[in-house]
Amino acid sequence: MGTRVTMHEVAQAAGVSTKTVSNVLRGAGGASQSTRQRVLETATRLGYRVNSGAAALRSGRHGAVALAIPTLQQPIFADLASQLMCTAGDMRVVLELTGGERERELALLAGSWRRQCDALILLPRAIDPATQAEQAEGVVLVAEDGPAHLSRISCPAAAQTVMVAGHLQQLGCTRAAVLGVSEPADRWTETCARGLRAAGIDVPPEAVIRLTEPDSVRGGVEAVTRLLHQGPRVEAIVCHNDAVASGAAATLQRRGARLPEDVVVIGRGDTETAAFASPGITSVSCGAQALAGELVRVVTEMLKSPSIQPETVEVAPLLAIRESSAVSSLSSLPDREDRSSLPGSYPAAEPRG
Repeated sequence: MGTRVTMHEVAQAAGVSTKTVSNVLRGAGGASQSTRQRVLETATRLGYRVNSGAAALRSGRHGAVALAIPTLQQPIFADLASQLMCTAGDMRVVLELTGGERERELALLAGSWRRQCDALILLPRAIDPATQAEQAEGVVLVAEDGPAHLSRISCPAAAQTVMVAGHLQQLGCTRAAVLGVSEPADRWTETCARGLRAAGIDVPPEAVIRLTEPDSVRGGVEAVTRLLHQGPRVEAIVCHNDAVASGAAATLQRRGARLPEDVVVIGRGDTETAAFASPGITSVSCGAQALAGELVRVVTEMLKSPSIQPETVEVAPLLAIRESSAVSSLSSLPDREDRSSLPGSYPAAEPRG
């Protein structure tokens, strides 16, 4: 590999000062058209390449934003990352996988991303951003809560729950389970259970199950197995995400349940995991494309004007209705109170010895 051509060598070959070369390459004014052309042609002929690290140190800009998410295994996170990369344009997206570990999230809030990025987009899991991000700067949170000096973008859990509750009411469901998570940053689990109850849908405390593997199909399998053995009989299962919903639906069908005749299953994320399941799983869309667009806009404006006032942006959810809760599948069935005697209903759990 040859020696890197320096700006000083370009200046000597073009017969101008190093400062003039710097101004031309940065697009600054002060040089005539003929001088600019001579400098650019000389730089091209010599094979000069801009030192992006040095340029970033001088300008304070790397042209990149860090996106910190717990994992790519979770379809919601992977979808957001994909949408952000498609929307970011010339801005590079540097992916940081935190594994949902507290130490990594705290290190990012302390500024570990500044070595190669201009801003951080953080989707927290192991920390509570409302109380643990007070000192952070240059950070945009994908969360409902956070300190007043940071911008936050989210698809509110309350709005998601209102949509789900209305759909379950339309189906005649009166009792539901919630498969949620137990994490400091989580607002969805309690909001969902509380919102369903407020809508007149019974959610017994023992039917709120905290997942041990919230990012996998296995998590849904284990949660529904536990529900069938220990929990009350329910008519609907609302899941934290589509991976969990897929595992829940598969387990119910293996136990002989019909979807949606015996049990309605609803996921969250509206990802391909839900769309291509069999049967297709109804899912709440958290607006990954809209979230990505707002994130790019907020980060861009923040970098242009660091003193700009922080924003709180809420993206509206949508409900993608599929076979796991299709209204047409339920229209000719008896009332929910009579479903326990239907042929093919999933069997009551046998008590464990």
